[in-house]
Amino acid sequence: MQILILASGVTALVAGCQEKGDDTAKAVLASVESLDFPAENPQPQLITVYSDAQWTAEVPEWVTIDPTTGSGTTDVTVSVTENMVDGAMDNPRSAELVFKGSTHASRAVVVINQDGDEYKGAKDYTVTEAEAVESGTVVIIPEAQVAALTAKGFIISDGTGSIYVEHDPSTVAVGTKVSLSGTVTRSSGLPAIMSCDQFEAGAAGEFTYPAATDITSSVDTYTSDKRTYVSVTGVLQGTTVTVEGAAKISVAIIDIPASTDLAPYNGHEIEVKGYFAGVATPYLNLMMTEFEDKGSREIIYFSDDFEWLQPWATQGDNEGKPAGKTVEENNLDAYCPQLPTSKIDGKSTLDALEEAGYEFLRVWADGKNESECIYLQMNYLKFGKTGYQAGITLPVLDVIPEQGAGVTLEFDWCPMKQGSGKVDPVNLIVEVGNNQFEVPTHGWENDHKLEWIHATVDLSAVKFDETTRITIKQQEWGVKTANRWFLDNIRIYSAAE
Repeated sequence: MQILILASGVTALVAGCQEKGDDTAKAVLASVESLDFPAENPQPQLITVYSDAQWTAEVPEWVTIDPTTGSGTTDVTVSVTENMVDGAMDNPRSAELVFKGSTHASRAVVVINQDGDEYKGAKDYTVTEAEAVESGTVVIIPEAQVAALTAKGFIISDGTGSIYVEHDPSTVAVGTKVSLSGTVTRSSGLPAIMSCDQFEAGAAGEFTYPAATDITSSVDTYTSDKRTYVSVTGVLQGTTVTVEGAAKISVAIIDIPASTDLAPYNGHEIEVKGYFAGVATPYLNLMMTEFEDKGSREIIYFSDDFEWLQPWATQGDNEGKPAGKTVEENNLDAYCPQLPTSKIDGKSTLDALEEAGYEFLRVWADGKNESECIYLQMNYLKFGKTGYQAGITLPVLDVIPEQGAGVTLEFDWCPMKQGSGKVDPVNLIVEVGNNQFEVPTHGWENDHKLEWIHATVDLSAVKFDETTRITIKQQEWGVKTANRWFLDNIRIYSAAE
């Protein structure tokens, strides 16, 4: 029944495009975008082509269709030859089947995929050779060594080149000799093998790291198309290293193994070494191998980068749709589940945040019905929607700053924008007791690319006690306009004596 309704609707749509006296289609649609066939004994498959007049087809050599032309609503049988050579599967293959009318716009493309042996004709590569191949290349790496462990995989190296492999890290240790095969992709433009078709861990050994390239003075501009071994020195905040003098970029230590505890070094200056993992402004990502503690530089009263929300963000809503990355991807359609809808073992994101000591403020414009207006993104939060404003109150500080300690509040934020490109006129304020501090607004023109803005608020005039709470909220409160914003990387600190 659904197919008949669709066919009728499409026929009506394309019929309206046909000009009198013209029998060549100006609108062509197909019922599917792709078809998949096995390599051996592939059975024909039926699709439907909708058009406002006559269509023809461009058919790959190993594909046949019946009929080869048509008009209106036409059922088309698609067949492929076996993908076998001398009784064995050939390489996988893919091609476009095109149904076309009289214009370039009147084209319906159906991608035909057929299974095969990805490793037929595949050759052996060193890690250095493999890191230079095009994305999609199937490689066999008979000899490599594990250079670094992450939460989800590890880095392999041959002493010169390096590739990230997503594979169970509990099967190896740094120095383990491995052999594997898989398909090289480009993750953030860098070589990666996201799944191993064959993997074998061999003997343990010692791995000698190359000399690390110190990027401390060039962190704002550094980039590479390889997973280079680098070092950087700065102040650790959670899993982020802030480099003195860097105007745009901080270093994010990513994919950290559960066995690595950085918490005792929060506020310390550290030198961290590891493998470059790409730039996603305002962060340079690093897969850490080691770090050196250089002593306390700051007293950290509170910090939260919300990375601990990863399980809820990955789970997403009740249907398992994960949270998106609106800011990093400048994607206005990135998915934003409401805080109560993402649950792990029955505990929602809202429950977890409130257990951590957060409180949330919500207000609705006149005539609006109360509903949730705070959302989860991939490890950060979104506040508000049109006619609804929201804010956040931070947990009570465990350590009370002394009077005159020179306390500073820092956080990253970003306004939302509409589909038209208009940037929401967000004006944030920080409230601490009877004190109110304005946060400089974005000052962006419409159509500005979404990106994080680093805010610094001087709280040195505040007298803290056991009841002091800090609130970040939108200044316009209870209004009918759209004043939406994102929040990440909160930190309250003062300089160490």
